[in-house]
Amino acid sequence: MAFKKYRIIPSIITIAVLLVIIYLFVTVKQPYIECSKKTTDDLGIIVLEDLVAELGNNKISKMSLTKKIILPDKYLNDDKYLEEIREKLVDSYAYLDQDVVRVSKGLDYVIVEIEVETDETLILNNISFVDEDGLKIKINPNTKSSEVITLKIKDKYTEGEAMTRMKKGGYTCK
Repeated sequence: MAFKKYRIIPSIITIAVLLVIIYLFVTVKQPYIECSKKTTDDLGIIVLEDLVAELGNNKISKMSLTKKIILPDKYLNDDKYLEEIREKLVDSYAYLDQDVVRVSKGLDYVIVEIEVETDETLILNNISFVDEDGLKIKINPNTKSSEVITLKIKDKYTEGEAMTRMKKGGYTCK
């Protein structure tokens, strides 16, 4: 009888330790970076980019990107500019699954929201505008260009490396 009593105490301690370990694994957050950039060009067009990238085992495991393009009043007289920008953005992200990209427009803006977890590539800082007989959007799709930042799921980065790369591209990171 005394032998069973001594076996119960180690079992209880083992179960308690396992519960603490499971709790710690469940509550541990993956490291992530949050970066943003705001640019205003000569035409008065504002482009806001916000990126949240989760890192697991020093690799990008998930990315959430929001790009918002705000037009000044002089381009809001005709809804065609917002619609053309929206269509161009839809076309430029056609390489991604349709369920991870949402493009919408408001009264003075177009917004793109992207969330990727699979083996996908995102290009940042790749939008510019020219006014040649009307407003035209230019999207740089070149992933090798030094003017853009390209991030891919499974790219190897520590938090510090990822933040340094983004800061070199003019982004502010937390």
